Amino acid sequence: MNPYSPPAEITSSLVLAMFDYWDRKRTGRLAPRRPDIEPGDIKRLLPYISISEVIAEPFNLRYRLVGSGVVEAAGYDFTGKFFRDMPVTTGSARWLAHYARVAAQKRPFYGRYRGDLGPDVIRYADHGAFPLSNNGVVVDRIIEIEDWSEFRGVNLAKLELPIWQFQPFEAG
Repeated sequence: MNPYSPPAEITSSLVLAMFDYWDRKRTGRLAPRRPDIEPGDIKRLLPYISISEVIAEPFNLRYRLVGSGVVEAAGYDFTGKFFRDMPVTTGSARWLAHYARVAAQKRPFYGRYRGDLGPDVIRYADHGAFPLSNNGVVVDRIIEIEDWSEFRGVNLAKLELPIWQFQPFEAG
């Protein structure tokens, strides 16, 4: 089994497809380079993908591309924004630690959003964050996917009832 494979808790076909694509594109290297990612190869994933630039000191991300499905779920387009400047309702420190693991350990990490929509109504959205490296040594970008496909047409940021929490998973 590939040590970078998603844990069993990840059931999203989109996250699993992103892992397979990332793993193929790295061709035995630490990670693919940004130019190795061909949008035409992953058309069905694009709405749920974000690509960020890793800023080393102090650790931060700058979003270079944010897919339409992520924009819809977040309620705004954060392309060009720095992570530390964004309102993150699911725990800024938790997210920064999650992204820092990807950059420091130079491997994918996964997690899941849990939305409590009401009594006995719970929904999940799986997440994967994958390193990119132009020089094969330093992780300089992160490509991530959030599977909000079950929630298309709903601006999750404007819903009053759901309480969303993000839980990163440990490495497999």
